[in-house]
Amino acid sequence: MPGVIVTSGAVAGPSTPTSAPSGTYFVVGQAERGPTAAAQLVTNLAEFVNYFGVLTTYGALYDDVATFFQEGGSRAYVTRVVGAAATTGALAAPLDDRAVAPVTTLSVAASSAGAWSSSISVSVVAGAAADTFRIKVFRSGVLVEDYPNLGSPAEAVSKVNARSIYIRLTNLASATAAPNNNPAIVGPLTLTAGTDDRGAIVAANYVTALARFGKDYGDGAVAIPGIGSTVHAGLIAHANDFNRIALLTAAQSTDVTTLIGYADTANAQRAGLFAPWIRIPDGFGGTKAISPEGFVAAARAKAHQLSGPWRAPGGEVSRATYVVAPDQVLSSDDMTLLDDNAVSVIRTIASTVRLYGWRSTSSDVENWRYLTGADVVNRVVVEAQKRLEPYVFGVIDSSGHLLSQVHGTLVGIVLPMASAGGLFAHYDSDHNQTDPGYAVRSDASLNPVESLALNQVLAEVRVRPVPTAALVRITVTKAAVTASL
Repeated sequence: MPGVIVTSGAVAGPSTPTSAPSGTYFVVGQAERGPTAAAQLVTNLAEFVNYFGVLTTYGALYDDVATFFQEGGSRAYVTRVVGAAATTGALAAPLDDRAVAPVTTLSVAASSAGAWSSSISVSVVAGAAADTFRIKVFRSGVLVEDYPNLGSPAEAVSKVNARSIYIRLTNLASATAAPNNNPAIVGPLTLTAGTDDRGAIVAANYVTALARFGKDYGDGAVAIPGIGSTVHAGLIAHANDFNRIALLTAAQSTDVTTLIGYADTANAQRAGLFAPWIRIPDGFGGTKAISPEGFVAAARAKAHQLSGPWRAPGGEVSRATYVVAPDQVLSSDDMTLLDDNAVSVIRTIASTVRLYGWRSTSSDVENWRYLTGADVVNRVVVEAQKRLEPYVFGVIDSSGHLLSQVHGTLVGIVLPMASAGGLFAHYDSDHNQTDPGYAVRSDASLNPVESLALNQVLAEVRVRPVPTAALVRITVTKAAVTASL
């Protein structure tokens, strides 16, 4: 199929793609309400509450997203999961029109499944303009939405369904002549309660929901908080297919041996395993334990904003302002053992909680020891797909103009990254640069006539991300008073 196809890999030893990092967080979970067929972008906790509701006694989503924003994250795509038998509340009967012998004209339903709909009521009042009506929406008796001067059922459907986060209207095509096909004055009328069928939700439901995060949303970190190891394989597959980083966790208080086993089983360059759980304020003067994905995603977002995808989000950049403590205190030996076995630890340093690892679970430690390598490659892949798309169906001219344009576009992706210090350049013994940390090819040697005749253009980008200073080793030596230093 026509398009831009980008593959990625690794080259060990001497060798050598971009900037514009993304700290987007992709997260799946249960919520009070909200869309279940698509992902919703939110940029703060207030927006999340508008779409998905308040804290519930079930599900990890609210606390996870709240932690993400409290710790400095700024952009999240959220999607809600419900059971297969979930139902949507509605008015018990449709709204009648204004005819002498009324017929139904509009039906009113909740915008999403769940029991929350029983808190919604709707009234129809006269509009200020002649032959118009007004729909008011109340949540627990408080006016939350108001749609004035609606001229027809069709206009009501168009405007309300485009804007409302609470209700959906359906035009029942009343045969009454306008304007008496408009709904009669009525209300407030309360919607019935729906159900979210959460007792039937299984791991496969969460994994299936990952598909709502389309490739067009770009790179980022993806998680299903609070579910544990049963969704690891699904997260890893999604991360590999969509060029994202999978944030893996285990159940609360999982022991060191089991954590190491999970990391070994995962064995993925685009996945990291993080432990232990963390404690956050419970709103009543105490704390509660939650899965740490939102904290990790926020640390990553801050690191990307500060430097770029080559910056590991561990250490000082991850210093918590909202998270109170790790839920589980690990010994120094346990933390060392976990780090040696590709488990990234959350710990307390200088009285503050920090992420103290950014290991990938890949067994290929030479190329993929840290997730920074995958983050850099993901950024290059996503940018290349976006920027090269205009060349699809372009003319492959014999003068090589198209090949030059492709080359220039790819250099435009990686050069800013190199200039910002995100790629590791090589120098000879005289400190002359031998390569800038990247290499781009799209010339005739890669695109002979035989290849061009197949209606395809080939290009190659190599990058060498900068290493991560995960260990600072210092030697302190005592000298005698009479000795030289």
